[in-house]
Amino acid sequence: MVRLAEKLVTLDPRDEARHTGEAMAARSGGLDGKVLGLLSNNKPNSETLLSMVADLIKDTYELKAVVEANKGTHRIPAPAEIIDDLAERCDVVIVATAE
Repeated sequence: MVRLAEKLVTLDPRDEARHTGEAMAARSGGLDGKVLGLLSNNKPNSETLLSMVADLIKDTYELKAVVEANKGTHRIPAPAEIIDDLAERCDVVIVATAE
């Protein structure tokens, strides 16, 4: 008879890779006068979450505009057209998922 402990395999989901040499993206120096992009992945409440985050940001900064986009599904990456449009029109973009 084989004991259960001899058959049990445990996997550790933590990333063991050593991340070195990675730098944070350059910061914009503040959001006053900037265009904020909001990209939803179309999960329930993701647009509500993004709207709430935008309202919090507006409490602190004078945004020039807010651009909203929805990539249509959480299952695949956003189409290149949406990414290109946000990159062209926005100074910063926040992406959110929710349920």
